[in-house]
Amino acid sequence: MFTPSSLESFERETGASAQEFERSLQAALPGGVASLGAGRYRVCEGDVCLEITAEPQAPRRIGLFALPVLATRYHFIAGSLPARAALIARLDRAMQRGGG
Repeated sequence: MFTPSSLESFERETGASAQEFERSLQAALPGGVASLGAGRYRVCEGDVCLEITAEPQAPRRIGLFALPVLATRYHFIAGSLPARAALIARLDRAMQRGGG
C-alpha cells in the first residue's frame, strides 16, 4: 500500500486515462466526488475533503503498447490524519487493476 510522505499534499503518477481515473474515484465514493472541470475533483467523505488535479502526460510505451499516464496532485482541505489515511487507502483499492 502507498503511504504518502505527507497527508497535507502529495503527488504521484497514475497509470490510467482521465476517464478511467474518474470512474475509479466514483466507484470508491459514489456520490462523494464532484468534478470541478479540467481534470479537477473534490472528494469528500464525512469530515475529510480532498482536492485532486489530474493532468495527462505522455504515454509510456512498451513495445507496441501505449499506457496512459496522469500526473496527479492530492491536497487535503479538511479531516483528521487517520481519516485522511483511510480515504487514501480506499481510493487506492478502487484504482487497483490486474491481479497477482
